[in-house]
Amino acid sequence: MSQNCHKIKLNKFFFISFFCLLATFFFLSSGRNIKINQFTNYKLIDDSLSIRMENISLENLLVQLGDSNYPHSLKKYDKEKYNIGKDLINNGRTIIKGKKTKRISTFFVCIDCHNIGREFSLLESESSLDRLNFAKNNFIPYLPGSTFYGVYNRTSFYNDDYVKKYGDLVNKASNNLNEAIQVCAKYCSSGRYLEAWELEAIMHYFKGNELKISDLDLNDEILLDIKNIANLDSNQKNHLKNKVNSFYRQFYSATFLPAMDINIRKYGEGGNVQNGKYIYNKSCLHCHANSRVTYLNLGNDKLSAKMFEKNLTNYSDKSLYQIIRYGTYPKAGRKQYMPLYTKEKMSDDQINDLVSYIKKLSNK
Repeated sequence: MSQNCHKIKLNKFFFISFFCLLATFFFLSSGRNIKINQFTNYKLIDDSLSIRMENISLENLLVQLGDSNYPHSLKKYDKEKYNIGKDLINNGRTIIKGKKTKRISTFFVCIDCHNIGREFSLLESESSLDRLNFAKNNFIPYLPGSTFYGVYNRTSFYNDDYVKKYGDLVNKASNNLNEAIQVCAKYCSSGRYLEAWELEAIMHYFKGNELKISDLDLNDEILLDIKNIANLDSNQKNHLKNKVNSFYRQFYSATFLPAMDINIRKYGEGGNVQNGKYIYNKSCLHCHANSRVTYLNLGNDKLSAKMFEKNLTNYSDKSLYQIIRYGTYPKAGRKQYMPLYTKEKMSDDQINDLVSYIKKLSNK
């Protein structure tokens, strides 16, 4: 009987000990889990704040760093006006109450000369090589006008040599986006000035596509400074503003070049044929395929290439060397003029690439 009692006591002791060990284990595990969950929750909250912070508009950030709002600033965009602006940019008109509005131009729409998306791998770049490589990688047109991507965040328009072409017209437009749009509508597109509601709609479209902090390739150090913006003094804010501004372009340069001298032309020798093919397909044919925009019909055929090849040494609008650098002017009976390509939009090397492809196509 005593032995049985002793066994019961031992079993009870072992049971209680085991229970205590098990409880301790769960307690410690629970404690460890609480710490892990707290850390995880902290990280999730931090990431969420980071995401919200990076979606702050670039304009709002710059204002917090001491800048004024843009002259064309809109507090917010109206989705309906945004969609109307999108129509105007893509189609040259829109539909109001079931009726088509008057065309801005009977000859061009904005996307004949301008992309609406990103054109560079680095937003601070304006390198023609970077632009071409990005176009090839993303299969986008290679056009003479600057992209509308980030145009809301620019402070200068029709820069540098555009005064040679448009004279006093660019004076008001150079620092005013609304005026720049009007110059483009009336003169660049051989159209008319926009009505107030049309201009407002396009501005809402640009506002809806303004740059966010997340669009810039900012490093962790800069992002940390932005998070701590409330603790920065005026000098630190100004320094941070300059850093942020270095990650995108507030304007694009425009250098007009003369037609390349005959004595230094390579006529395609050593040119990159694949680059030339892309330029031909996504630049020349963007407007000239099936006479989509202009009177001159071009195709990816031997006849088109022969026409260009025999005129390479001429000084006429059929010479690639001439037409790319000078373009043409609109005139009675031929409003569909060709815009010129600045040095920044197409380099001399890229013209040589184009000629190399034309000669290859001509000899097929």
